[in-house]
Amino acid sequence: MNYTFTTWLFFFYFYCFLGWVWETCYVSVCQAKWVNRGFLHGPFLPIYGSGAIVVLLFTLPFRTNAVLVFFVGMASATLLEYFTGAAMECLFHVRYWDYSSKPLNLNGHICALSSLAWGVFSVILTLYGHNPVERFVLSLNRNLLEALTFFLTVYLSVDVAQSVREAVNLKELLVGLERENEEFRHIQKGIEVAYAFYGSELKEKSEAGLKKINTALGAGKEKSENVKSGIMERMERARTKRTYKSIRSLLGRNPRAVSKMHEKAFSEFLEMMRERGAGKNKCGKNDDFDEI
Repeated sequence: MNYTFTTWLFFFYFYCFLGWVWETCYVSVCQAKWVNRGFLHGPFLPIYGSGAIVVLLFTLPFRTNAVLVFFVGMASATLLEYFTGAAMECLFHVRYWDYSSKPLNLNGHICALSSLAWGVFSVILTLYGHNPVERFVLSLNRNLLEALTFFLTVYLSVDVAQSVREAVNLKELLVGLERENEEFRHIQKGIEVAYAFYGSELKEKSEAGLKKINTALGAGKEKSENVKSGIMERMERARTKRTYKSIRSLLGRNPRAVSKMHEKAFSEFLEMMRERGAGKNKCGKNDDFDEI
């Protein structure tokens, strides 16, 4: 079957929506609360739409052969998932899905269980699921189909731009926090060196040694406070611009997101947000991060 570009685009949007329905229902059941799953704000998951299109492109020529459909669909979708995950981590320094804890995984981007699921999905889609979708889409008036596709294209373009901006904001925050953590580690190292260098004087209770120790500790404490103050000031500026609210939304839609590149900074950031959320809640105010 030869489809037009508009038809393929509509198929992509349709399977993005179908994937969002499946993923959102699954994650919401697992967490016993509603989770609007996905990288985007709207009800679309591009990885499912892209996977469906890739599978259809490679399997439609032999759509009646279940074995070929399974293996070809599994291979093509797995490659797509790996390169998509690797590219997103390279761009945003965060993994929005991570299979590191699963057996037979490759760099946490793909795993054997996920690949098998893609194979089963390919068979269901190509042999059974796509047929009624195909009939429905081809039965639509051409002008109506083009209008719907145009509207969805504009809507998703805006959503993608906003979501990418949120991901970039999170990346910049993690990089800044990592840099300040490194500065704090240098401060601690300096204090340790001061103790080692002036240790004998301290044992002898030398006034000069004690004074030097206190001076080093005072300077270290002051720098430490400046680092923490800088972090909180940047947080406050970002909150004014609603950057943190948007990051909270992004992480809320991706509760299993991790950052291997900034693991410590990522965990510290979440902990700071929880602490600030607890403080705000004591005053009767809701915090953007109290549920992360």
